[in-house]
Amino acid sequence: MQAEKIVLKSVADAVAAINAVGSTNSELMATRAIHINVLIRGVPGAEARALKKAYNDVGAEAAISHEAYYEKNGAITDMIAMGSIYQHREVRRVLADTVALRPLISALEAAVENAPEARSVRCEE
Repeated sequence: MQAEKIVLKSVADAVAAINAVGSTNSELMATRAIHINVLIRGVPGAEARALKKAYNDVGAEAAISHEAYYEKNGAITDMIAMGSIYQHREVRRVLADTVALRPLISALEAAVENAPEARSVRCEE
């Protein structure tokens, strides 16, 4: 038996690797293999806390300032949302009906879905 680290740079790479081991449902699993970090600037504290909670609830993470985390009045924070493509999509799904967070969710969606890593079809160059 042998174990080695592999690097999967995109959903397309992950699909190919998962298919190569003979697994099914590779497209869904591939979105769990690719991790993307997103920096969002100027987030009001309450929204940052709500977004952080949603990320934590799906097993991902979001870094926010100490002031925002401890609910300091008027806190504005930059934040880093960290998770797999699947986790980012789950946060969007969970928060889809939260009107106050729609601008943040839209910004996150654009950053994640437009990232080269999120491509599911390999582009030949």
